[in-house]
Amino acid sequence: MSNFTVNGVYSYTSSNIYSYLGRVPANETTLKRAFDEFNVTPTGNKDDLEKLDKAMYAEYSEQVQNQIENQNGQKVVPWAGLMAQIGVRATGDYEKDYTAFNNAIQLLSQSAIDGQAMAYFAGLKSEASKLFNQGQPKEAQPITFEVYKAQFLS
Repeated sequence: MSNFTVNGVYSYTSSNIYSYLGRVPANETTLKRAFDEFNVTPTGNKDDLEKLDKAMYAEYSEQVQNQIENQNGQKVVPWAGLMAQIGVRATGDYEKDYTAFNNAIQLLSQSAIDGQAMAYFAGLKSEASKLFNQGQPKEAQPITFEVYKAQFLS
């Protein structure tokens, strides 16, 4: 059994993390990032892990509800395919998707070292400006809560 320290002060055992979250993160930085992402303040208490699990579940439930509403309303997320090209999953929420796309494309563009890659990312940015301006959400494939949590703990 190992301990994960968050903010250099608050410690959580791997068994407690597993019992609340269903998996153990790869490292302490990943656990801290999950706390930050879901606005849970670590205190070193097991209740922090329960709050983190509930926050993850609440956001996951909201995404699933959005997907159901999108499917029932037969709305279309025009940018879902574009986001998939850079490895980002569309949620159907314009603001979240737009921010996620821009963050990912910025990181990818910074790592581009040749002209062909730079041109490819510039083309994706151009396509994104058109697709995101349409603003119509598209049906997204639902994921399980376990997969959703894994995205934040891997």
